[in-house]
Amino acid sequence: MAKPGDTVDWQDGKSLSECMLYMLEKEIMCDVTFRVGTDQSIIKAHKYMLASRSPVFYTMFEGSCPEKGEIIVPDINPEIFKALLKCIYSDKLDVALENISEALYVAEKYMISTMKTECTSLLSSSAETSNAPVVFNIASQFHLEPLKDKSLLHIQNNAVECLTVPNAVKISKENIEAILKLDSMSCSESTKCRFLIMWSSHRCEKQGETVSGENMRKIIGSLLYLVHFPFLNREYFAKEIAHSGLLTWEEVVSVFSSHYGRKNEFFTGLAKHSRVFHQHYTVLRHSRILESWDPYKDIINYDALNIKVNKNIELKSVILYGPAGDVSSSAKNLTVQILNDSGNEIYSQKYESCTERQELQTVNLNEPIELDSNKYFTIILVGLKFKAHSGTKCKPEYIIDDVIVTFQKSPKCNTTTNEERGQIAGIEFNV
Repeated sequence: MAKPGDTVDWQDGKSLSECMLYMLEKEIMCDVTFRVGTDQSIIKAHKYMLASRSPVFYTMFEGSCPEKGEIIVPDINPEIFKALLKCIYSDKLDVALENISEALYVAEKYMISTMKTECTSLLSSSAETSNAPVVFNIASQFHLEPLKDKSLLHIQNNAVECLTVPNAVKISKENIEAILKLDSMSCSESTKCRFLIMWSSHRCEKQGETVSGENMRKIIGSLLYLVHFPFLNREYFAKEIAHSGLLTWEEVVSVFSSHYGRKNEFFTGLAKHSRVFHQHYTVLRHSRILESWDPYKDIINYDALNIKVNKNIELKSVILYGPAGDVSSSAKNLTVQILNDSGNEIYSQKYESCTERQELQTVNLNEPIELDSNKYFTIILVGLKFKAHSGTKCKPEYIIDDVIVTFQKSPKCNTTTNEERGQIAGIEFNV
């Protein structure tokens, strides 16, 4: 109940929704009590407000068999129920994207059109972002056809970004199938395969099963044949897939044989307009190399640089400046990380720096990374402790043929590396 001090100035100059929300939060004159969720949290409200916005609540309180006493609501999270009440009282919805599915369920259960509209609006604003897989999954669940089409089109045109974000693993099997059946995908078969493995690994963990090739295959089922394994990057197939247990030995042999012209017996058909990379480029951004890079010793150093290419690329290597002298064994272990334009880590690789003086050193990635055109990605060198060479008078923009590479200072950097100087000498990639 409200305390005496709470009744001062909460009505004067306030809107109707402000007053009603205050009464809800302070439980002033509440006349209905709900026990919500598995722990039966007590939440109080006003019958008048609920019945005025929801035909379900109206029938509950004024129908032929009105509810009396406390009302048990076991199937809704208490925080989502509070968001429901706030929307009823103020027409404002305050839920995160990851909770939209629950909010839509509640909106439909109590037939609150305003809440459903707000949910749909939030989903629509995320349909053309890296969250498109989540939007597609929710839109499919609640039969929101325009949103399904909008998010699926974005996935098709931005497949690398959408299929490498962590929340993509939450998609249902039916929606995985819809994505893999798209006529064209802005990614390679290798990216599709990695996505399917990431999704099935998550399913194994969620079901309490060991993440193994055999268990993933059981979960994937017939979806396996929507990946055209003969078109996978050959190095990736040999190192990551062939001995994983995901394919039978006969299927592995058949894929290897297809690399030499034999017809594949298991994975027929052509890759559907997947990316093909032909031309190789090496881009170095410096005009001069100095021996002046002496990073801070008392912190973990993050040399970072944002890079954008006007073409879809397959990133093969990161070129770094080497040591300016001998390197101790304790200082040679470094890490290269790559983030996409949303700031999500899509790759991390540990490597050992050269132990002797060297101007440049190339870190070949364990597997190529496909990156979308005209979107910044970030390369981070973590943990540099030794005195190294560095670049100076670097080019913020590099043009070769019709390929334009743009370099930009990264907010992830805590050293003086930027678009004009510092660590990270360049990149090697295919277009």
